[in-house]
Amino acid sequence: MSVAPVFSKGRDLDATVEVLRPWLAARLGVDDVTLGELTYPTGAGVSNETILLEARSAGRVDDLVLRIGPRPEHQMFLDPRFRMQYDLLAALRRNGSVRVPETLWFEDDAALLGQPFFVMRRMRGRVPVSMPVYNKTGWLTEATPAQRRTLWESAMRQFAAIHMMPVDEVGFVDLAELGSTGPEQQLTYWNRFAAWALEDEVPDAVRTLFEWLAANRPAEPVPGLSWGDARIGNMMFGDDFEVVGVMDWEQASLAGPMADLGWWLHFDEIHSSFQGVPRLDGLGTRQETIDLWQELTGRRVENLLWHEVFACVKTALLGLHTRRSMRLPLAGRSERGPYLERAYRLLDLDPEELS
Repeated sequence: MSVAPVFSKGRDLDATVEVLRPWLAARLGVDDVTLGELTYPTGAGVSNETILLEARSAGRVDDLVLRIGPRPEHQMFLDPRFRMQYDLLAALRRNGSVRVPETLWFEDDAALLGQPFFVMRRMRGRVPVSMPVYNKTGWLTEATPAQRRTLWESAMRQFAAIHMMPVDEVGFVDLAELGSTGPEQQLTYWNRFAAWALEDEVPDAVRTLFEWLAANRPAEPVPGLSWGDARIGNMMFGDDFEVVGVMDWEQASLAGPMADLGWWLHFDEIHSSFQGVPRLDGLGTRQETIDLWQELTGRRVENLLWHEVFACVKTALLGLHTRRSMRLPLAGRSERGPYLERAYRLLDLDPEELS
């Protein structure tokens, strides 16, 4: 049976404890804090270092999560926008419609742990992780179809709630310097990402797809908050199979809800039929997802092909960046990859042309 990976980033946890104890004591207003063992979650924490801890002080126990900004050698994104993540969680928490962890404190001083960090309350639940894929192994495979249906419907309600969030409450996530609309901003960002991450090794297929995306960019996109990494694997569920919390907001923007729907459908297929793994009975089909999203949001699906193709390109670039940072060659199938293959198939192009 496959085991979910742990992303430790090589940190000295004993030294981290010594730094955190007085820092937490000052914020809790106590003389001293005792910290339990610091641990990493399994299958999470790729882009930002995530550490779980328990703090005991003055007769109280706090279950906390420490989130540390990425060091340059571990930087997944062109601009980590680390403070934005904290502010967005706080804004979503204030609004109350999207279930997110409670943020407590943000620390700008990188001298303490090497990078800025923040602390939030820990949520308790289970996550349908992508490594190994939840459709093939793990706790969701052991659930009944009815329980999986409850989980999927709860996930869709939270997914829709994100897209009902008033834009004026999250306007700070906008990337106005990159363009006048969400799709324009995203195209600018990801073109810059490709140059930053791959330099002169950007595959021709990526360039071709960027040309198609630019030529077919939606003229009147629906504005709104985009979660960015919209997938069931970034949600936590309780024993009742209801959503406990929505996580991982590094890619949040005002790209609009269609960006999320395209990403969600892309990952739903990548984690099931595209790998030859049947979708678990009870999880909604593609059409059910589209229909329920429209019903819950009151919005119409528009330009879905464009957003799904873009999702393929973005995930391909992230995968290529990871391989390059690990100093693995980009030639052959690893260069074309399943994401670019899926983009070509969506556009009725021959995937063999990627070779």
